[in-house]
Amino acid sequence: MYDQAASWIARLRSDTAGEEDQQQFALWLAANPEHAHAMDNMLDLWDDLAVTRHLDQTAPEIMPLENPPRRRWLGAGLAVAACALFALVLTPQLSLDDETLQYRTRKGEQLQIDLADGSQISLNTDSSLSVSLSENLRQVTLHRGEAFFQVKRNSHRPFVVDIGAAEVRVMGTAFNIHRHDNQSDITVTEGVVRVTELGNPGSRAPSTELLYANQSVSASSAGLLRPSRTDSAATIAWRDGKIVAVAMPLVALVEEIARYHDVKILIAEPDLAQRTVSGVFQLDNPDVILQALEYSFGIHSIELEDASILLISDPR
Repeated sequence: MYDQAASWIARLRSDTAGEEDQQQFALWLAANPEHAHAMDNMLDLWDDLAVTRHLDQTAPEIMPLENPPRRRWLGAGLAVAACALFALVLTPQLSLDDETLQYRTRKGEQLQIDLADGSQISLNTDSSLSVSLSENLRQVTLHRGEAFFQVKRNSHRPFVVDIGAAEVRVMGTAFNIHRHDNQSDITVTEGVVRVTELGNPGSRAPSTELLYANQSVSASSAGLLRPSRTDSAATIAWRDGKIVAVAMPLVALVEEIARYHDVKILIAEPDLAQRTVSGVFQLDNPDVILQALEYSFGIHSIELEDASILLISDPR
């Protein structure tokens, strides 16, 4: 590692150092926190700190044009790497050995993503994820929202999804992840996935669970829950524009509608909020859902002056 740091110092001090060298250095620095420490120690051996002048195009707001004190440069090292990687996300054509892309959907939108390795990702409403494809690893970070993954099998190139509190690792399979309210719900529709806690679980070793088809597990900062059986077809019904409710509390159904539409729906009574409903509801028109609730479940809807909807028990 120290040999690599010394090599980078010499390389970037060279008059022939160019933009490609800058990009490769940013990726190397960000790949491992120890790289910054190695670079810091090796800089003690150099009198000239002109290497920093070659980084000003990567992060001009952090790296001044003049030679800075070494400690200040080190403190900004990880931030420089982060800025460089962010630039690669915004302009993936600058990447070298891997490809980093970022995808987002607004409320009510869905997006089909075809990856270069043959895998596919369906991104649900109001969601965000980033994808980095390298020679040995396919890395996805689901920042928020929901996505369905159909992974092309490659035993030499694992597919890993970071969901904050845990990571999901597969070779080739299909599964759904919904990241919400400081929790992520993982449901497998085909094959097997391994879910492992991230972070510091305390004195115990990080928990790992294997999930098979029609199993799900929830992950949060508190750890992993026990896997349970589930109807995976109902979980991914959103891909067909539907909500499949099976004894779903009315408040949960209202929350689901709010994920896709800006309409504000209020529930007047606590008992009504916990009343369960079952059925298949179309996501594209909340008015149709409200009509179904009124006709089939004795729930009346009233439009208020601010255009919000109030749900009450049918007085009849």
